[in-house]
Amino acid sequence: MYKQLFGAALLESSPGAENYFTLEQIADYVSTDSYIDGVDFNYWSSKLPQYNKTYKNNLIDIKAQGLPTSKSEQYNFANLRKLYNLEILDAPDVQYDMERFSYLADKYKTIVLNDSRLITTNDLGKKAPFNVQILDSIHVNKNRMSEYIQLLNQEENLSKLTYALTPFPNVIVFPSGSKDTFKKTPIDIKYLNSTEDPVLDCNTTIFDIQYNTKVQLNETVKTSAGQMNYSMYILRENAELTINRTSRDSGGWNIFDSVFICHPGSKLTVNFTNTGSQYTQENFYIKSSRKTEVSINGKNNIFRGNNYHQYVHQKSDDSDNYSSIDIKNVGKEFASTSFIGRYDVGALSVNFDGSMNNENLMLDKNVKMHTRPILDIHTKEIKCQHGCTVSNVNDEHMYYLQTKGMNKKQATDLLIESFLC
Repeated sequence: MYKQLFGAALLESSPGAENYFTLEQIADYVSTDSYIDGVDFNYWSSKLPQYNKTYKNNLIDIKAQGLPTSKSEQYNFANLRKLYNLEILDAPDVQYDMERFSYLADKYKTIVLNDSRLITTNDLGKKAPFNVQILDSIHVNKNRMSEYIQLLNQEENLSKLTYALTPFPNVIVFPSGSKDTFKKTPIDIKYLNSTEDPVLDCNTTIFDIQYNTKVQLNETVKTSAGQMNYSMYILRENAELTINRTSRDSGGWNIFDSVFICHPGSKLTVNFTNTGSQYTQENFYIKSSRKTEVSINGKNNIFRGNNYHQYVHQKSDDSDNYSSIDIKNVGKEFASTSFIGRYDVGALSVNFDGSMNNENLMLDKNVKMHTRPILDIHTKEIKCQHGCTVSNVNDEHMYYLQTKGMNKKQATDLLIESFLC
């Protein structure tokens, strides 16, 4: 990825030598004056002029602000030092290995996002009425893509670096005429690494669910190496989006920033599971207009020694919005988790109805679990509640199950299953 994005000037490698970098080193490089000045001569400049302004502003912001710190609200309990110390291998030739995705030839309604590339099955690549519309480095529409790129605002998170390392954002449009076609036959979205070596893949993606359209996305995130995702979901008037996201640790690490722009009358449902990884950060940023419905449901079984940190922030500036946030985390030996949830309810957001719940189960004494609800309310005409708990395995429940013939592992697995249901 690095040689494609930065050219041969990036931390020039010695022949036959393996070179490792950190996120801080990469962020320092893309925020140098020489790199920022070179954007004007980038290949993408001729294809999409608006790209220059937005992209350069992003790089300048990284230069001014740097990477997020633990002082940022969403990283209060996250072990950012561990993330920033992870070594990333410079492996520029990996990007050309397409055999890893040859299986797509026999699949349907599947999209793979891999290191800024968008790879689709043949049925989605066809030009047909009300089919998915793809805008990427090959299918360029200057006017439409310029409008989308303006939405990629700088946030106080790692999405700035993700965008800096993504040569070209991909746009996936579900047209209004498709109605509920892509709900009856969901689309599989796969975020996959190019290799199992500790390289870094990045994706910046915009999903546009147009008005009166119903879509279901079954997302799979597999972290066999390093992965940073910045996905924006636009729900137009009366659109409905359901996301079923499964994130699995295969020895890598993962940062996933999800931004949802909910227009009037739209409905959003996100169901997700996560096992954590060397370091996993999953952030949801929700901007609600009027009469929107939002449901965020997480059931995370964090494996031994893994990190999992989550931030959910919903901002409501208009009336009659409904929200339900329900997150459950289980932590095994030496696991570390955190949940920070925030409601920002503006003065015009009357009749807001919000419920935030976070439950945590510690399976061992050496597990670290943090929870922090934040309610910032500026109107009286609302219903809003929250509840957060951290608990251990009930010894009486464990003893009862073992008296029924279960061993300790079987009893623990059953208690975990019942907790997450």
